[in-house]
Amino acid sequence: MDGSSSPAAAAAVSVSKDLNDQTLRNNYVYGVGDNAKNIDSQNNVKLKLEELKWDHSFVRELPGDPRTDLIPRQVFRSCYTKVSPSAEVDNPQLVAWSDSVAELLDLDPKEFERPDFPLIFSGASPLVGAMPYAQCYGGHQFGMWAGQLGDGRAITLGELLNSKSHRWELQLKGAGRTPYSRFADGLAVLRSSIREFLCSEAIHSLGIPTTRALCLVTTGKFVTRDMFYDGNPKDEPGAIVCRVAQSFLRFGSYQLHASRGKDDIGLVRTLADYAIRHHFPHLENLSKSDSLSFSTGEGDDSVVDLTSNKYAAWAVEVAERTASLIANWQGVGFTHGVLNTDNMSVLGLTIDYGPFGFLDAFDPSYTPNTTDLPGRRYCFANQPDIGLWNIAQFATTISAAQLINDKEANYAMERYFSGILIFCFTSFCCPETSP
Repeated sequence: MDGSSSPAAAAAVSVSKDLNDQTLRNNYVYGVGDNAKNIDSQNNVKLKLEELKWDHSFVRELPGDPRTDLIPRQVFRSCYTKVSPSAEVDNPQLVAWSDSVAELLDLDPKEFERPDFPLIFSGASPLVGAMPYAQCYGGHQFGMWAGQLGDGRAITLGELLNSKSHRWELQLKGAGRTPYSRFADGLAVLRSSIREFLCSEAIHSLGIPTTRALCLVTTGKFVTRDMFYDGNPKDEPGAIVCRVAQSFLRFGSYQLHASRGKDDIGLVRTLADYAIRHHFPHLENLSKSDSLSFSTGEGDDSVVDLTSNKYAAWAVEVAERTASLIANWQGVGFTHGVLNTDNMSVLGLTIDYGPFGFLDAFDPSYTPNTTDLPGRRYCFANQPDIGLWNIAQFATTISAAQLINDKEANYAMERYFSGILIFCFTSFCCPETSP
């Protein structure tokens, strides 16, 4: 079949014309840890796709599912399942791309011009060196424990190390089913994919930590979706976004293993060690000279010494990053819409752009999520409180794994609470100095 003559392909061409050459050329990386620095705009490292430097630490260092089939199932004692993209394509087209994200990866922007680029980033052709997998995690959804969730339509291609030794994970959203898809098709539509591409890059440009977007590719196939959840599904053009982040680890990545008792709870420590080793290395060898002892009340027994427990220091930093992130959202009127614990990054990044929105006029009760309308749990005004609730679930999880004690868990929550007040004040009153 000639894909160029199909209605989906025609729609893709129309969108391509509208977005053609709308590349994003920001040279500042709002990262975390060693990534939080200016990227030299004169970076001369420009690699072909086949020359990218892969380092699959997640797969190499963490236990994986021994099965590779796509049958929906509970996956135990594993952090991921190896899968391959399976979305059907018909003459896929590159719709949008980001030169600045390519620069993070040392990818030559000329690679976007390759005839096979859309095939590779639609998953139809394998990317040399990639080792695709879907992550296993759980989470609380709308305040209720939902059990195993996992990457139902996102497939990680692997991790890259650029010339500055910065680690970046590439992930295709909408690339097909995984064992975590349950009864869904694992696909995404052009409408939501454009929203994610544009908003993730806009949030980055606002100076707020976020996942990034390398490119957006249409599949040339239709996907059936009920846009308004009113019982009237319609066919829409399919698409795939390549998301980029230092890591897609979530609060729910830890929660699931803790929820399963003694057989899986050891993975909480394993995953914590992994995160600290690769993304919080400054916490590995804390010393008394770091002055990380804090009093939480009267008496010596109320002192929390973060230098004696790297996991406590980690919990506090996760709490503080989360507070800073949400304060930044409040400062620009961003409402995430679905702050379940599986959508909370341990790196303090904005992740999973679904039913998000921005305030058009100040309305504390605003929620962009129609599913959230009855109770407005995730409305704009509630985001700071929901952040605290989610941090409490995270602290409870690592406490259950005996990585921190109750005093340290409470201190992490206190640091979130005090942090959100400080960061919100600076965001609203001193925006030029906000974190």
